[in-house]
Amino acid sequence: MPLDVIITTDRIRKDPVGRELVRYLQVNARGLNLDDAVLYYDFPSYADYETVVHRPDSLLLSRVYGVFAFSIVRDGLVETLDESLSQFCSILIGRLLKSRVLRSDRSHLTFKVVPLLLIIGGAQTALDVESEVATSFERVGEQLHRQALTAPLADNAFAEARSVIEGAKALTRPQKRVVDDPAKKPFAVALSRLEMEIANFDQQQRRAAIVTTPGPQRIRGLAGSGKTIILAMKAAHLHLTQPDQNILVTFYTRSLRASLINLVTRFYRHYRDEDPNWDRIHIRHGWGGAKTPGVYADACRRHAVVPMNFAKARQAAGSADPFDFACRALLKDVEVSPYYDHVLIDEGQDFPTGFYELCYAVANGQSDEKSIIWAYDELQNILNVTMRSPEELFGTDTDHKARVSLARTTVQLPPGATNDTVLGKCYRNQREVLVVAHALGFGIYRDVVQLLESPDHWNDVGYDVVDGNFTPGESVRILRPEENSPLHLDTPKDAPIIECYVAAAFDDEVAWIVNGINRFIAGGLHPEDILVVSLDDRNARGYFTSLSSALAQAGIDTNNIIADPYTEPPFLISGRVTLSTVYRAKGNEAAVVFATGIDAISPQSRSSRNKLFTAFTRTKGWLRVTGVGARARAFEAEIRAALTRFPYLEFTMPDLQEVELIQRDLSERHAKAMKIRNEYTTRLKNEGFSEDEIYEILAVEEKHGSKRGTKRDS
Repeated sequence: MPLDVIITTDRIRKDPVGRELVRYLQVNARGLNLDDAVLYYDFPSYADYETVVHRPDSLLLSRVYGVFAFSIVRDGLVETLDESLSQFCSILIGRLLKSRVLRSDRSHLTFKVVPLLLIIGGAQTALDVESEVATSFERVGEQLHRQALTAPLADNAFAEARSVIEGAKALTRPQKRVVDDPAKKPFAVALSRLEMEIANFDQQQRRAAIVTTPGPQRIRGLAGSGKTIILAMKAAHLHLTQPDQNILVTFYTRSLRASLINLVTRFYRHYRDEDPNWDRIHIRHGWGGAKTPGVYADACRRHAVVPMNFAKARQAAGSADPFDFACRALLKDVEVSPYYDHVLIDEGQDFPTGFYELCYAVANGQSDEKSIIWAYDELQNILNVTMRSPEELFGTDTDHKARVSLARTTVQLPPGATNDTVLGKCYRNQREVLVVAHALGFGIYRDVVQLLESPDHWNDVGYDVVDGNFTPGESVRILRPEENSPLHLDTPKDAPIIECYVAAAFDDEVAWIVNGINRFIAGGLHPEDILVVSLDDRNARGYFTSLSSALAQAGIDTNNIIADPYTEPPFLISGRVTLSTVYRAKGNEAAVVFATGIDAISPQSRSSRNKLFTAFTRTKGWLRVTGVGARARAFEAEIRAALTRFPYLEFTMPDLQEVELIQRDLSERHAKAMKIRNEYTTRLKNEGFSEDEIYEILAVEEKHGSKRGTKRDS
């Protein structure tokens, strides 16, 4: 693989020497033995005990050389830069030493961390500094060769070092499980191995998390592809690098709040050894309440407006969405002032358009300058099944020009960055679970209710189209490749990953669930590893009352999320089995999921099918599906059909006029623009244009393109 260059901020636009350093290492990667190495620009940053932040201009991680941290001397402050760079390296070494994989003994790494000052055009006199010094790019190459390791880093050590540098180790700490008797605790053994596999993100996820793009950005992917974690990492990284700016992280599912706070805190502590400043970074539910913080409620209070509660909004909205109505009413009544420098929206598929317009209003900056990042999963959209483009989400200005356009802001991006990230790999669900969830979510093995709109969209979510060209009446065969669902659960032979039970009556169903929970706990799992999701909204309280009583008799406590609708209880409580509806479970996960009451699902309803997909994909391990009667038996047949054809999805292409399409919303125009831009930049580099010249050319194109767009839109 070629040198992987990660430009984390657009500071490189105003840093010609930094660009030339990146360019030099890229062009000479083969001769410098930098294949498979990774180069970061403007990342990472660490704070010392005095809370002073230290960050190199670039950081190189190489199998051949270990770690090199570069600082460019621009203003002659050599000693100051040397001190800061040395401090950075000392802190980084401390982080790396925490990993057993990277230590040769208790106090030494198996590789070097080398600080290097780059002084271009400066005097070549001897300097009293701790860092190595290079006065030209060629001398950088010489310094690399001089510091070569006696033996290259092994694959696992390189991956571990990269995980530490990028912060993934801070977010993916497996729960310690003491398994005293593996033979009697097979579920604990299997889950422990699985959690170790989850410990590292892939490079696409990491890049999406640590690269800060100017202007708006969209992140989309399947359940379990890491969207929430990426947003948490982004929020913490923004707070680290811009501590005086106001940052908003908002979400739809109330129970997600504690998880987001935990994720942001852990990532931030990895770099600063202290908690975030919660006066600057706000983790807020979308709505909030009279006494509860929330994006809408906070905006009302800042403008001396009494926020509507749900009952009042529902009464006033009529047939409209109550939350949409409340947001629009506020925007109509007052001129909402900007408040946040960055707005990050999780679970974007569930928010109404009025909320997006409110987020646009509270974000600082002009149209394309607003830092708004939203993440969504089009297959978890339970409440509103119409996927919307950025232009639809944020509305238009008085000149009828779209407020937010990803295509329009593409030219602002740093090299190698994207403002529309698609995450195809799934790091939560077993491959069997994901394929079955898609089969039932679409209705593939009964009557197709909804489909992705094209082969490219299937590719986006990590499938390969094997047969068929999507002509109505033609057979289509789609494969879920193992590399896009790489986690493997070594489940006991008598405990399949997916099991379905059709009960004769309600009491029979409850008894089967209780027996299953008992077996998992006897096999080494903790009660909090288990989640019961009711698919039957109408009878959820009855399910949970009966389950709580039966489990209590077995000595097992429960955490009933819906017991009090006016509070935000933690989703997981140690020593308790979680009981939740699909709505409250969104954004959360468990090792085992019991999806109960499948007989309440309407097979022809798109929103009901989406509930199935969402419930099934809460599990990172085992899935148990239960229901009563003929309708449950029909869904059992769908599950068996999907497992029989696994890892493929096979169906006859329906008439697209008769099914709902899930829009890809990556317009051909935008996709082509991104491709052409990257090809254009590469060609200019190959023709000998410098980075400065390329930026100037793109800036001119951006200016002319903006004028043309204004004329078209007027």
